[in-house]
Amino acid sequence: MSSEKTDGQVLKGLLDTLVLGVLAEEDDYGFGILQKLAERAGDSLALKEATLYPLLHRMESRGFLECYWRPGQRGTDRKYYRITDDGHAHLSERLVEWKKVASILETVVLERRRPENVKKGRK
Repeated sequence: MSSEKTDGQVLKGLLDTLVLGVLAEEDDYGFGILQKLAERAGDSLALKEATLYPLLHRMESRGFLECYWRPGQRGTDRKYYRITDDGHAHLSERLVEWKKVASILETVVLERRRPENVKKGRK
């Protein structure tokens, strides 16, 4: 993946899928989710807390997540998020959608840009 940041509009459509993907592996609290996303996406994703927490609340209100409190390392409780059955179903649906989008890009754009398919002097 490129070290350049990805277009914000593209990412906006992916954020719920990315967060649900992280939480499908294990429950986590907000900052832990941010850390995992940063580790995995590197510089390509610059997600801030101001974006994540409203997203978590929206997904909770839609029934994709549920939350609970656990003691943190410094003695203060942390709000943890757990993916629900509806969240797993939504994640599966979103992954199917993104596979379709990737397939369309492959067919319409990328396939035509391969060297054997590009006419001389044009790309």
